[in-house]
Amino acid sequence: MIWIMIASFFFMLIFGVPIAFAMGTSALMYIMIEGIPLSMVAQRFFSNTQSFAFLAIPFFILAGNFMVHGNIAQRIIKLADSLVRQLPGGLGCVSVVTSMGMAGVSGSSVADAASTGSVLIPEMKRKGYSSSFSAAINASSSVVGIIIPPSSTMIIIAWLANMSVAEMFLAGVVPGIMIGLAYLALTVYISIKRGYPKESKPTLVEILKNIRNAMWALILPIFLIYVIVFGIATATEGAALAAVYAFIVGVFVYRTLTFKKIVKSIKETVYGTTVVMLMVCTSMIFTWVLISEGIPKMIGDLLLGLGLSDWMLLLVLVLIMLMAGMVMELVPNLFLFIPIFFPIATSIGMEPMHFAIVMLCSLALGLFTPPVGSTLFISCHLAKVDMEKTVKDILPYFIVGVFVVLLITFIPSLTLWFPSLFMN
Repeated sequence: MIWIMIASFFFMLIFGVPIAFAMGTSALMYIMIEGIPLSMVAQRFFSNTQSFAFLAIPFFILAGNFMVHGNIAQRIIKLADSLVRQLPGGLGCVSVVTSMGMAGVSGSSVADAASTGSVLIPEMKRKGYSSSFSAAINASSSVVGIIIPPSSTMIIIAWLANMSVAEMFLAGVVPGIMIGLAYLALTVYISIKRGYPKESKPTLVEILKNIRNAMWALILPIFLIYVIVFGIATATEGAALAAVYAFIVGVFVYRTLTFKKIVKSIKETVYGTTVVMLMVCTSMIFTWVLISEGIPKMIGDLLLGLGLSDWMLLLVLVLIMLMAGMVMELVPNLFLFIPIFFPIATSIGMEPMHFAIVMLCSLALGLFTPPVGSTLFISCHLAKVDMEKTVKDILPYFIVGVFVVLLITFIPSLTLWFPSLFMN
């Protein structure tokens, strides 16, 4: 029956059933056929969500919405524009650097893709960039939104794997910056080959002015990480402080967050939180069934029994996660892979925090790959181009992303060095 449940789950995915409902329905079918009391469904659906750590998710989403609707994106875009527009493919470079800046503000790759792309994609098309390339840059660079802290996805991983949110935030800094810089270098290389234009060189006065205008937005991630890392507040309290900070900056400092925008931010927070938590709840039921049937242990024993060396086994895990990220949403993947892969990784001597970041980066690449890449879908919609036509332009970014993930995987210090400066 367990294999019928798994098969029905993938069958529903193929026919376009939303992943949260596919997981919940297939698990419910198994539970009913096996005669397990339905009260167990309600218990598993709600019990594990009664966690103080999960309260941080709506606060992070709210803080990001306040910043985005307070026109923070435009200020960060102007700053990025003054820093890198003189490079080959200037507007493409601005898109990458803006995504890195927005990552510390919104904590969401989807929000980054929407807010940055709505401004830059039309401008890139007007300057002669192809629609597919404009969409590819926006979709791929925005994945750093969940790797550079703060990130609600990191909170879910920390909760599932029983790790420190503060340490997780610190561990994501270097890998997130590495991916961003790799995409910046790739954008410059492609732009030189295709002859995309440079923009005018900025003046020092312009740079300083844009730094001053974006300063309050750039302080937010520094403030948030400081209060969490140094024990001034928990992750949830820090998220609440971030929401208050974003509100004060938007209303009283920038004066761009109107009552109408506040209401819109709250509505989008409710929607975003509901989507995330629905996937969390149904994933819990599905994962509980798998664990109760011993599937994680069986898969773990199978992989360990292949007789592969440690580095080859680790490479297999990364490849599996890369492929899974292409066909499934990130949150359900976390619930599936953490109970299966974490014991394997620790059994070969890998630090749990290191593997958590490797998992996050591997699955994040799926956000901009067909057929279900959410940032790719948004970017293609903004660029008015079919998703299929972006594959050629997306492929180099995926290859470079995989290369960086492998560097992060096999050089642990890239992940663990920065947390070690603060957590010891």
